[in-house]
Amino acid sequence: MSLLENHVPLQSITIMVQKEVAERMQVGPGTKDYGALSLAVQYYARPEIVAHVPANCFMPRPNVDSTVIRLTRYQEPPVTVGDEKHMFALIRASFNQRRKTLANGLANGMGLPREQVTAALEEMGLPVTIRGEALTLE
Repeated sequence: MSLLENHVPLQSITIMVQKEVAERMQVGPGTKDYGALSLAVQYYARPEIVAHVPANCFMPRPNVDSTVIRLTRYQEPPVTVGDEKHMFALIRASFNQRRKTLANGLANGMGLPREQVTAALEEMGLPVTIRGEALTLE
């Protein structure tokens, strides 16, 4: 994430991580693995799983499987944002309390009045009962 956030001029990054982490990086909305990590990675790069590496390929054998994932850097992010730090603060607040609605998560996580958050959701044509994991990066 540091390489991506600091805009290090790389075309792609290929890394091996725990299988579940790689899956979180590349999933889309509506799944239980979708979260702040998914959105952060997908803002900067297109994730692609290259290979799965079972635990029995290592000595000593770990308790988890691994996955090789390639992150191909976007020339321009898929969405235009005025303030990246604010966007990521919104994303974190949206997923900090996964069992809560987006309105409650943003109100609590951003210190905003719930009525203001609810009004903004309604203005965007979204139900006030929507949860963070239902929204795309856009």
